[in-house]
Amino acid sequence: MRTMRLFTLPAVALALALSAAPAATASTTTTTTTTVHIVNADGGTTVHAGVGDTVQVDLTALRDYTVTWYWYAPAAATAAVLTQTAGSADPNGNSHATFTASTAGTSDINAIGRCVPDPRTVCPPFVARWKVTVVVS
Repeated sequence: MRTMRLFTLPAVALALALSAAPAATASTTTTTTTTVHIVNADGGTTVHAGVGDTVQVDLTALRDYTVTWYWYAPAAATAAVLTQTAGSADPNGNSHATFTASTAGTSDINAIGRCVPDPRTVCPPFVARWKVTVVVS
C-alpha cells in the first residue's frame, strides 16, 4: 500500500499543477520572406518567388564601344502579381526597382535602355530591351 501512495501522490500533484496552469495561448506562426535579387545577366530568364517575397532588380549601365546604355527604371507588366514599392534611375545609367510578390501568377519585368554616345559619335537607331519573367507561387 505504501508504494501505491508514493506513486499516487506525485500523480495527484501533477494533475493539480496542470489544472491550475494558465491556458495555453495560441501559437503564432512566422512567415519567412526571401529577397530575390535580379541583375543584368538574368535578362531573358525565368525566376521564381514566393507570395510575400521581395524582388529586387538592379541593372547597371552597359558600355559598348563608343556608347553607354542607360537603363530606365524597371516596371512590372502585371501589377497585381508584382506590386512595385520603389524604382529609380541613377545619373550614371544604373537603375533599380523593388517589388513585392503580392499574389500567385506570372509577370514580366521590363526595362528599356537608351543610348548615350561619347562626344563626336552617334547612337545606333534602336533601344535596348531587357526582360525577365517572374513566376510567383
